[in-house]
Amino acid sequence: MVKTVSPIFRKLFQAVKDPVLILNTSCQIESINDYAAQLLNINNVTKQQPLPMDEPSKLQWASFVDKIRMDMGGFCVLNIKTSENQYRKIKLAGYYHEREKLIFARISLIHEEIFSMINDVPHGMILTAISGEIIDLNDIASNYIECEKCEIINCQHENIFDYLIDYNYSKLQYFANLMNNGRASINVSKTNRFGEEMFYKLESKFNYKMSMIVTTITDETENVKLKQQLEQQNSLNAIGQMAASIAHEIRNPMTSLKGFIELLKINSTEDGYKYLNVMDSEIHRMEKILSEFLYLSKPKERSFEKLSIAQIVDEVIELMLPHAVHHNVILRSDYHDNQSTLIFGNDNRLKQMLINLVKNAIEAMPNGGQITITLENKDSYIQLSVKDEGAGITELEQSNLFKPFYTTKETGTGLGLALVKKVVEEHNGSISVESTVGMGTTFIINLPFCEQNLQTQDEEELINYWTNRESVKKIPVV
Repeated sequence: MVKTVSPIFRKLFQAVKDPVLILNTSCQIESINDYAAQLLNINNVTKQQPLPMDEPSKLQWASFVDKIRMDMGGFCVLNIKTSENQYRKIKLAGYYHEREKLIFARISLIHEEIFSMINDVPHGMILTAISGEIIDLNDIASNYIECEKCEIINCQHENIFDYLIDYNYSKLQYFANLMNNGRASINVSKTNRFGEEMFYKLESKFNYKMSMIVTTITDETENVKLKQQLEQQNSLNAIGQMAASIAHEIRNPMTSLKGFIELLKINSTEDGYKYLNVMDSEIHRMEKILSEFLYLSKPKERSFEKLSIAQIVDEVIELMLPHAVHHNVILRSDYHDNQSTLIFGNDNRLKQMLINLVKNAIEAMPNGGQITITLENKDSYIQLSVKDEGAGITELEQSNLFKPFYTTKETGTGLGLALVKKVVEEHNGSISVESTVGMGTTFIINLPFCEQNLQTQDEEELINYWTNRESVKKIPVV
């Protein structure tokens, strides 16, 4: 059975023992040989009969046509419907004839077990032909790279990196290893649609039995973030060791310098007094940095006491109010007078934490604005938030905020927020940041209630429940 476009192809189709056919760009059959018809299990083929396929395959065909018009050749994977109303997955490798506007194609069956297998594995998987075109990928891989299958199937393997970031700049080495050794791996990252940074590992291996490259994608986000936390903890430990070893060596000469500066001020000129004040100010700044080092080196404080976080907020606002007014900033608190705000903690450290946050918020608003400190009761914890109206923080800056020595200020030490985080963790709390560039930033701290406070809340809820019941009025008086 041979339907030909013109007599010139008659002998060609009779001689070729491979399953071949000629299609127009609308995927209509112009000619097909017996081998192809038998492989596809298609009977009584008529001229310009559409090649029957499912809807996803129609999208693949359209993409394939666009590609071979530019590259002249290529392949695609299609799910073809047979005369028995069953589907067969085929690989169609074609060549585009520009003058005739026809596609000369050779087809071959693809073993279904391969494609059913990739959807059963617990990680992402991509199948790539030897020629470099992506044949198929499973749903997990599609979700990881956040790309529809029809957008990437038939594309080159290297197009995977259009959706992923090679943060180690090792892509060239990856392809070199794949070509030379038949296997390669690479670590990549991606910011997903929720704004979360994800980390993946791609491992590719040439499978000789299937004559294709099999690439697995595993989610390494948890491991990478754990490693980052360990590195940050190591930085804090290094700071602690350094602080403990140099603290006394630095403080003694600094004390002497401060004393001599005070003596020089007595008989200094007006200009000299000004410069001595600058020296005094810089020594004070050095002392502050040293104190922050020492604080990071101290072990966690376990001798906490019951205290009111609302009282700490009031005291910090009173303390920071002159500094805020000087910078044209309004400081306000937002909580109820009868609100339960008892926690177990260390008064001085909590104050230092809040002062750091308020000071940062003031510095974030050089033209003035408002800072709101809010207390809100949750199920088992109280939520403390510090909100400013500054320029906001980018996603990249947010990811580095609590790392020691990271700062966006010209004169900053990069230790302030590291101290804040340490205080929060000492109190078994958590801290997070919400920020929009141009809109401001909110630091959110969750601190657990003390057990007595929770018990009191439960008792109050129980009393309110019973006193509000109608049945309480029927209780006899004895």
